Amino acid sequence: MKLAPSLLALVFGLSSLAVSAQSVRAYFGTRGTEGIHTALFNEETGKLSDSRKVAESNHSGFLAWSPKYQTLYATAALEGRKGGVAAYGVAEDGELTLKGIESSEGSGACFVSVDASEQMVMVANYGSGGVAALKIGEGGALEKSTSFHQHEGSSVNERRQEGPHAHSIYPGPNNKFAYAPDLGTDEVVIYRMDPAKSALEPAGAGKMPPGSGPRHMKFSKDGKRAYVLSELTLTVVVFERNEDTGGLAQIQEVSVLPDDHSGERMSCSEILVSKDGRFVYTANRDVAGEGRDSLSVLSVGSKGALKRIQTVPAEVSIPRNINLSPSGGWLLVAGQKKGGVPVFKVADDGRLSFSDHRMPLDGAMCIIFQ
Repeated sequence: MKLAPSLLALVFGLSSLAVSAQSVRAYFGTRGTEGIHTALFNEETGKLSDSRKVAESNHSGFLAWSPKYQTLYATAALEGRKGGVAAYGVAEDGELTLKGIESSEGSGACFVSVDASEQMVMVANYGSGGVAALKIGEGGALEKSTSFHQHEGSSVNERRQEGPHAHSIYPGPNNKFAYAPDLGTDEVVIYRMDPAKSALEPAGAGKMPPGSGPRHMKFSKDGKRAYVLSELTLTVVVFERNEDTGGLAQIQEVSVLPDDHSGERMSCSEILVSKDGRFVYTANRDVAGEGRDSLSVLSVGSKGALKRIQTVPAEVSIPRNINLSPSGGWLLVAGQKKGGVPVFKVADDGRLSFSDHRMPLDGAMCIIFQ
């Protein structure tokens, strides 16, 4: 049967809408000067399209997204070992246009985040051990920071904790407090946020076990607990969070590896909470290069207590970052050394299984979805 031209156009139009509804755009930060890449991820099949470079950049190892301004923020390296934050406008086809770069007010910028009101960007400097807030100006461009805080102190690991190393900074639940895990001081430094002024004010610190090396963290779905990942001891420390003061009180420390695994020459890199809040995921790196890189799944029990239920091969060398797809049905892994970006299926019971899908990409460091 021959379709009328108008009906044929409608059929093809509906088909195109169905395909686009299944696909979401992902961006990938990379090490060194490899740039920022993009690809489309199919939520139905778990497949990534071939990636393409959409921005030349230097050390875009961590990314953050502003839906309001359709702007991508990335860590950057400036001249003289100084850190920076770059802002990129995003076109419909995924191409990026640089809006500008501002100083991170330190060295070794390693993490960026956007507050919930999308009025400011926060950045952590691993090298110099401080954090800063930058105002989001007109059209998503950044303004020079007027709120910078230098961390102080050290801890028991003489090689890794000789001084402060701020590793990340997050807007907490309700957007009232920010939390900055510092690997060097074994603290989660707490700041009171004033997004309208793009300002941070010290509000205390949550103490971590000595030598743990806090790296990244996430919050429970109800915001009452914080899960802090220890890079050096391969554990997750669970805190109760005071909603009024922002304070943290430790209630549990749990290993991300099986009891018979020593964890020698391994470290943790990333932590996630499932979309429904029932599971926590961690990425575990084999720094000895012996193929022990893994992903762990922990179930969330009563009162937020965690229990490890699965550890599976990460299918990469050095899983630097992991992220869940917008549906929560898939988990993607950024392989820093090799392995590209493999995709894992997330089962109803939280467990992971490798989908056999993998996107080639050298030096993958961070994954975010638009």
